[in-house]
Amino acid sequence: MPNALVNDLDLTIAQIIRKYDLLRNKKRSKSLGQHFLCDSSLLKKITYCALPFDNKDIIEIGPGPCGLTREIVECSKDNNIYCIEKDTSLKELHKNFQQNSNSNVNFIYDDALKIKPQNLTKKEIIIISNLPYNVGTQIFLNIFKDLSRISKMILMFQKEVADRICAKIGTKAYGRLSVISQLLCDVERIFDISNKAFFPEPKVMSSVIKVTPKKNKILGIRKLEQLTEKCFQFRRKTIYTILKKMNLEIETDKVLDECKIDKQTRPENITPKKFLELSEKLL
Repeated sequence: MPNALVNDLDLTIAQIIRKYDLLRNKKRSKSLGQHFLCDSSLLKKITYCALPFDNKDIIEIGPGPCGLTREIVECSKDNNIYCIEKDTSLKELHKNFQQNSNSNVNFIYDDALKIKPQNLTKKEIIIISNLPYNVGTQIFLNIFKDLSRISKMILMFQKEVADRICAKIGTKAYGRLSVISQLLCDVERIFDISNKAFFPEPKVMSSVIKVTPKKNKILGIRKLEQLTEKCFQFRRKTIYTILKKMNLEIETDKVLDECKIDKQTRPENITPKKFLELSEKLL
């Protein structure tokens, strides 16, 4: 058992990983998508992107060895900080952090896929997270189910996922995730991170993005999800062909005309707003 009397805040993240032997179970670490960012300057940079915190509460998903948590605490005043962690083997490490940080940090041991951020606090929320590679997209889409009281999110994904979230119309990366993300939020790529900044070193690059929920609410988001899922499953076919394959009880030509979408257009060339308009008429 690690000596809890030693203040972990005096150690580097790499030293903490060794102290608690966090990677002793490689199979478990892989299943949890654990790749720990050890570069303090990058952790600080991620946190600064979320400022100002104002009077909002902070939610961190997957604090791990508390590298990002340290920087959040450093920048916070009276903000409550809620850290959601699935790996219960980190409890001793987190206990040490709570004892020595003199901050309002609460660790919640649960699956982030099962937690609704709004249930943790009644205040406005800022979410900051180095999301686990294996479930990052799922967590992201789960949050989209209710964006109320979420002020902004600073999130790190593997670069391929960030590319899809921020993709422009007509590009190879543009798809279902791009459409849904950009209809509900303003998205901005902030910077990329080399795989060499992590331990263990992943095979892919990472990217940090800023996601700011839009004030306008979209009704029928499930309809949009169904339409975009089908369209990008057959992304090389025309929208007319795809709609015909869906066997909808509509006049396809008429609906496309009403939406001012050429029937020879492929999904990758349809804007998020046009997808929304189309979904409202189709399903």
